[in-house]
Amino acid sequence: MNKESLDIEKQNLQIHYYFNDESHSMNAHIRNAMEKELLSFISELGTLLNLEIKIESKAREEGGLIDDFIIIINSIYPIAIAFFFKEAFNKIAIHYLTGGYKRNKLDNLLKEEQIRELKLKNDDFSKIIEKLQEPEQNSKIRRILSNFYKKAKNYEKIKQVGYQTNTNEVIVLRNDFNSFIVGENKDTDIIEDAKIEIISPVLKEGRFKWKGIYNKEKIDFSMGDSGFKRDVINQKYNFINGTIITCQLEICRTFDDCGEEIRISHRVKKVYDVEKNNNIQITKQGIKRKKQKYNGPSLFDLIEDNNKD
Repeated sequence: MNKESLDIEKQNLQIHYYFNDESHSMNAHIRNAMEKELLSFISELGTLLNLEIKIESKAREEGGLIDDFIIIINSIYPIAIAFFFKEAFNKIAIHYLTGGYKRNKLDNLLKEEQIRELKLKNDDFSKIIEKLQEPEQNSKIRRILSNFYKKAKNYEKIKQVGYQTNTNEVIVLRNDFNSFIVGENKDTDIIEDAKIEIISPVLKEGRFKWKGIYNKEKIDFSMGDSGFKRDVINQKYNFINGTIITCQLEICRTFDDCGEEIRISHRVKKVYDVEKNNNIQITKQGIKRKKQKYNGPSLFDLIEDNNKD
């Protein structure tokens, strides 16, 4: 598919800080810190969309306090997709900044027919839209927004923040700032039926790490399934080259204040089966899960699982 580099015409994004004392000024350090988070958000959104973003600042206005930004987008997409982003970028930005993604799908905001047509014509565009549908999965954007609203919350003078392009202004009230703030710099994902190829099992008691391959990447992980760990030590399961376990995998990611991942840890909570040479051994947790699927979990099962975690 032919692609052309296209400088999309400039777009205006206006940020309006409303104050509880009807003044038109704010602490310069706080304003600069909030502006830094806002610029980081716009740049990160551009990265997510595979767009080169340039940001210029216009003269500031009063009326509370208003910042005007000019966003210049350079795209290597085909012209039809480039013009889509010309119209849509600010809508997408405000959709995130105001928490619209918590209430509506992005498809409801943008032109569904246009999205459908462009998805058919361009695989990259389809993948981008899928990413945009799940902003909660983008830790960096979520944490940038968290930092922005945390600073707004801590500055008691701000009663609300407004966002405007060429359309109506969208307001985020002070009472809603907390909904954007992330409590801790840690995300935990539970992957059901994860497949891990075992490189090095742990065959003795102790807090030693197992080694394996998950999603084509080498990982160290702790074994949280005490029953399976005991069976391995008692040689109920033997491991050879290519042995794979199917399990419930917990992935914990820790981030710095900028949303950059600084540490990742893996823990197998339950092992369901062990596969080697195309033969599958069902574990105790695997048998229990099958029974629960047919009968539904009993209160005892739920209490037992919670105690193990």
